[in-house]
Amino acid sequence: MKPISVAVAVLVVVSLCSFQAQGDNELITKACSRTAYNDLCKAILQAAPNSNDADLYGLTQFALSIAAQNVSNIYQTIDKLQNDSSVDSFMDECLTDCLENYQDATDQIEDSVTALEFKAFNDVRTWVAAAMSDVATCDLGFKDKPGYQSPVHQMSAVFDQICSIVLTFNHCLIEGNVHLTS
Repeated sequence: MKPISVAVAVLVVVSLCSFQAQGDNELITKACSRTAYNDLCKAILQAAPNSNDADLYGLTQFALSIAAQNVSNIYQTIDKLQNDSSVDSFMDECLTDCLENYQDATDQIEDSVTALEFKAFNDVRTWVAAAMSDVATCDLGFKDKPGYQSPVHQMSAVFDQICSIVLTFNHCLIEGNVHLTS
């Protein structure tokens, strides 16, 4: 993957975090330690405004909000790439499919936000998993032809990691372990 793509993926995450780094929070540290992406989790949550005052439900809301912003930014990036005149027909077809996949993922993340508001945690799990699947489908489309890779692969990987964080928090909420005691 080109270094510029990695840099863009990192910048997207950092830009979503509003650069308001806050002090360490015990709940953020505990919650993030349960995820597969501890460093990313702490970075996005410690930078989120008012996250230090949040409970696990609130941290889940913050993470889901960042996932929503992230998926929207990736959709916009794909749209811009598709409008590039140097895109060949295979790339154009893949990008068209990706736009559809990312629109579905955007809708599913929005449905997750609504489900979380109603504390429908099983629905949150279903919608977030569906969004992750749609994003993975986009990346797989490029593998149909040798020499091609999704131009948003690194950005997709970050989205997948954020969704994984949401699912971990959501699982704790399902289990009723809001204080992360076990």
